[in-house]
Amino acid sequence: MNVSVIIPAAGASTRMGGDTRKPFMELCGEPILFRTCRRLKSFEGVTEIILAVHPEDLDYVQGELWDELSARGVNMVVAGGENRQDSVWRAFSACDPSADLVAIHDAVRPFITKEVAQMLFKTAMQRGAAVPIVPLSDTIKRTEADHVVETVPRRGLNRVQTPQVFERELFLDACEYVLSTGGFSENITDDASIVEAYGKEVAVVLGDETNFKITTPRDLRIAEALVRAEVQVDGVTG
Repeated sequence: MNVSVIIPAAGASTRMGGDTRKPFMELCGEPILFRTCRRLKSFEGVTEIILAVHPEDLDYVQGELWDELSARGVNMVVAGGENRQDSVWRAFSACDPSADLVAIHDAVRPFITKEVAQMLFKTAMQRGAAVPIVPLSDTIKRTEADHVVETVPRRGLNRVQTPQVFERELFLDACEYVLSTGGFSENITDDASIVEAYGKEVAVVLGDETNFKITTPRDLRIAEALVRAEVQVDGVTG
């Protein structure tokens, strides 16, 4: 199978603070984005990686960072849109039209494992669409203002991760359908939501707790500990 990987990296990164967008923040001496790209490129079947970056970062990425990113498997960079789905659509429009699958992965999830990725690729080839999930373990409560109004049964509730993987033609058809029926609205909260809106089933694969999204300074400290642990075990950074 041939897999085109899209990495949307155009967000504002407001929760992390500072002036540097999250993908370009350093994790143990290397930008998080570099680590994410290198890991994805190592997976069997991945034939291209396309980044969608903030328009203000386009010259920086195509200039100062390009040699490093190219060495880590990046084939192309495009200017992102006003929101994540616009960015994904712009990158998807630049993908190889002969690819079997498109995998969309968060720039700041550098710990995706080979095992989870390969299971996602296999499942998407068989069923058209697949996402990694992690079952909820905490009690979930719905609140209003300063009080609890409901305890929500957590059976069947899961946290969804990336990469989210789709047959290329299915994702194209789903995007075109959504764009023709109102566009990428606030109800489209992830890439799988596009396929769901199109009326198609999305299969699930058990994800991995270490495949977390680095969104806060605390997450960055946890990620640093994981990288150090990988070095101790493997002798190389992951």
